[in-house]
Amino acid sequence: MTIGDLVAIETLRTRVLSGASGADRRVSWAHSCELEDPWLWVGCDELLMTVGFCVPKDPVGQVHFVQELVAAGIAGATIGGRDEDLVLSAEMHAEADRLGFPLLRTEPAVPWSAISQHVAAAASSTQTSHVLTLARLYEVAAAASSPQDFVDELARLLDVQISVIDRETGLSLLCSASLIVGEFEEVRIRSHQFSQRHRAILEIGERAQEGLNSMVLVHLKRVIEVEVDRALLDAEADVTAQDLALKHLLTDGDSRGAEAVLGEGTIHSGCRLVAFSEETVEGVARLASIRGISVLVGSGSEHGIALVPSDELDRLRELLRELGIAAGVSHSIGSWGDSRGAVVEAASALADAHGVAGAWAEFAAARVGLLARSERESREIVREVLGPLSEVSDRAATLRETLFSYLRNDRSWARSSAELGVHRQTLAYRLRQAETLTGRSASRSEDISALWIAMQAWERFGADPDLG
Repeated sequence: MTIGDLVAIETLRTRVLSGASGADRRVSWAHSCELEDPWLWVGCDELLMTVGFCVPKDPVGQVHFVQELVAAGIAGATIGGRDEDLVLSAEMHAEADRLGFPLLRTEPAVPWSAISQHVAAAASSTQTSHVLTLARLYEVAAAASSPQDFVDELARLLDVQISVIDRETGLSLLCSASLIVGEFEEVRIRSHQFSQRHRAILEIGERAQEGLNSMVLVHLKRVIEVEVDRALLDAEADVTAQDLALKHLLTDGDSRGAEAVLGEGTIHSGCRLVAFSEETVEGVARLASIRGISVLVGSGSEHGIALVPSDELDRLRELLRELGIAAGVSHSIGSWGDSRGAVVEAASALADAHGVAGAWAEFAAARVGLLARSERESREIVREVLGPLSEVSDRAATLRETLFSYLRNDRSWARSSAELGVHRQTLAYRLRQAETLTGRSASRSEDISALWIAMQAWERFGADPDLG
């Protein structure tokens, strides 16, 4: 049925007010709506029926109203009821004429059900098709193996493109492939809000001339909302598990949580530590989980930290680039025990990124791989970096162990004081002495890297017998 067919039915007592050039627009359904933005609820090729509550009163708003209905692919709008205050402006009629959008007037005595029944009778075969589509939609929802597969299958089934956008970052949580359109075809993107508990927005891309039926749209929104809800809940659980596993690894060297999340043997293929701004940790962790990036994300003493297998590094880098987050990256490590040293490297590299949005800086200093270096080279590094603290004396030993405890505990005053059994003021005094004697600062990334490497060398080879 077309708009022209509907107007020709005398019993419906409906006439064209403006936009008569659109009389051949196809009507697949008639839908009553009085919500403020009816184009979000009335589908493509459907007739909007309103008593005028959703129609703006001012000319500018009325012109915008017509434009939005046209953009949504709605077949036309008929106004009924007895709202004496509603005046359709000349500007609104002119816009309807310009766009070929039929504005109709139905006499108050005609119930909306009469129009709906005539349209339904003409569209019964189409409605059967929609019911079958709904059945297939729920089959896809039940069979999908992952959120991404779910979105891809729905997009193929309905011939649309689907994006679920994270409200906080503006990035896509889930996204199907773009529609392939012809040279003269257009894709119309419509946004749909989920309920307030969801931190996401649904965007659906449709062919301008072949939009989704409103019944299908309502069910599509619902199944995607359920899937997004599940994905976000799973992501929250992942974020908690990742943070806990990373804390155990970096605090007490317990790698069991890391292996449970990343898989046993992952470290043998090489991992990298990535440092970035601490305030972005939650968003990075949530998006990484939903996108299926294998990574541990958590908070360090001053930075966000990610431990990522080397073969996943490019995916994490792309995510951080999309978010505009600067990052510093360590060398590859092949042992869980090297993780804390790699954190220092990553933090040092982050300082080189100078906070430039999306910058990616890799640790460029000459990293000492103690297992591949000679004892002589390691002792030279200890003497060069620690200076007087490398001597064999009670004072040097006290200051050296204080400095090493501070580094091992990610420069945490509380943990270092507890480990050493001293007051924080005593800890601060000793650290100032150690910094004075070594000429290096325990708060500057470049010096921290050197001190950490010297500590690794000391812990492997101990005191230099030539200095005894």
